[in-house]
Amino acid sequence: MIGFANELLAAHSRLIVDVRTEQKHRNQIYTLHSPSHELLRLPLIPSPPPSPLPEDSPPTSPGIIPESQSPPVKTDLPPAKRARVARYHNYVPEEETIRNDYSQRYVDGGEWPQNWVMGAESEHRFEEYPKQQRLLNLKKASVNSHSLPPSYLPFTELSRLQPSKFDVILIDPPFSSSFTWDHLQELPIPSLAADPSFVFLWVGSGAGEGLERGREILAKWGYRRCEDVVWVKTNRSSNRGPGTDPPTTSLLTRTKQHCLIGIRGTVRRSTDSWFVHCNVDTDVIIWEGDPLDPTRKPPEMYTLIENFCLGVRRLEIFGRPSSLRRGWVTVLGQGQDERLL
Repeated sequence: MIGFANELLAAHSRLIVDVRTEQKHRNQIYTLHSPSHELLRLPLIPSPPPSPLPEDSPPTSPGIIPESQSPPVKTDLPPAKRARVARYHNYVPEEETIRNDYSQRYVDGGEWPQNWVMGAESEHRFEEYPKQQRLLNLKKASVNSHSLPPSYLPFTELSRLQPSKFDVILIDPPFSSSFTWDHLQELPIPSLAADPSFVFLWVGSGAGEGLERGREILAKWGYRRCEDVVWVKTNRSSNRGPGTDPPTTSLLTRTKQHCLIGIRGTVRRSTDSWFVHCNVDTDVIIWEGDPLDPTRKPPEMYTLIENFCLGVRRLEIFGRPSSLRRGWVTVLGQGQDERLL
């Protein structure tokens, strides 16, 4: 023990010596005189011109290669790379990257960076993971074969669902002057939720109090927040040029929506595989949106929920005719039932 203490004291002494030596060097630097004004006014030596680049060298600055100048597709590429070359004109197989300056493209043309994410579409996402793709296809076939036809009822008849219990509840609140956070928290979610169960609650872009109020309401319903799914919007078809994004009071352009996931009861991923299937999907959805209905959320959310939670009792509140789906009970929002007539 004494030997260890002596080694510690010796190391501390060496550290003090090193610090003092470094301070001494800094003091010597501070004593150096600044260059004279005559020296500072001397003209700079011009830099030599850059050497010409070979004809077959890649471009020095990032940018999209025009389609007319795209090199011919090599026949010795793997199928996945050949598919990328055919789909993305600025894809360079040798560099395994997309040659792009996303920030500059947004400044110059108004294109959001997420427009260029490869494999964002669900049909292309698992091109290089055949086992994952097969698993998702099997889950989709299983849901379709065992689920009941879609059923719905108007919001005014929500109380008719009791005493039924649901494993998953999806809520997209129609916030307005007549429907606020206070109205949302009064929904009879605790009496409709099973134990265990999950609730998926859309809370907005995060610009206001949505994230905080969403967590508060989840706690009031007896849920605790466990995950956060983010919908990242694209503007491939809605882009109108630079500076045309909708005005906002936030510091950054809002291009996403948050969906909080709350859990009720105890669910362990190691022992409760009968109820949850973890790590099948990611927590990011990239989708353009519906130009005819800007408030509509990504249809992929239903697939994500079905892949994650194996419970078959699914409820959506404030749905719309376009969201009717096999295996789901949909409580239509105010006035949405009239569109079915």
